[in-house]
Amino acid sequence: MSRQHLLPVIAIAALALLTACSDDGDDTATPTVTAPGPTVTATTEPTEPVTTPTSTGCAASGKGVPATAQVTTTIDLDGDGSPDQLWIADDVGTRTLGVTTASGATFTHPIDLAGPAGASAFALRPSAEDPGLVLLSDNRVADLLMVQDCGLVDVTDAEGQPWQFDQGFAGNGTGVGCVDMTGSGELDLVGLNDVDGTIERTQITLTGTVAAAGVKDTVTGDTDTAHAITCGDRTLQADGVHEAAA
Repeated sequence: MSRQHLLPVIAIAALALLTACSDDGDDTATPTVTAPGPTVTATTEPTEPVTTPTSTGCAASGKGVPATAQVTTTIDLDGDGSPDQLWIADDVGTRTLGVTTASGATFTHPIDLAGPAGASAFALRPSAEDPGLVLLSDNRVADLLMVQDCGLVDVTDAEGQPWQFDQGFAGNGTGVGCVDMTGSGELDLVGLNDVDGTIERTQITLTGTVAAAGVKDTVTGDTDTAHAITCGDRTLQADGVHEAAA
């Protein structure tokens, strides 16, 4: 082969050798590096609010529940968050309604109802803002009492007379219940009256220890409830305390 023909062949071979060398390098892709961002610390919100009792309860006092009393465990009446005891006792003809709190306080109220069925008592608190209340009944009328300053005091009308619910004895009412009369989402204390198969409901408002009739309405429904004392799913019959039979 002549020199003139050999030179192009050498040039082509050299070019191929250079290309092969460049292909022998590492063909792994270089990773992309991202600068770290600011550190974020996760926080956990509480799942429910922390609640506390409305008071520390009444200071221990009194003699406690008499040994011969009829007694039941009932709702918290003094605001310390613990259930209390409601009782009825008869000491040689002196009849007494009593509350003994979880904190050890005992306060009482005389029973002067004369109905032949004996006396029964029922503790209630229609809404969280209401004070502890007790209905004292002889199945004809029911006196309304309030727990105030670690004592049981009479709730009265504007003239100072004891507030008394009729249970069919005088024709002015037939029962007592707890109903949301105002649409507030909270239960209200109401007087009930079964009138020819319809139920008249009257809201009872409390200002201190003075009660007054509020809004009224008439509804249809189970009239049996209008002949009982109830509050929510609790009833005088099942959740109250009843004087021992003579």
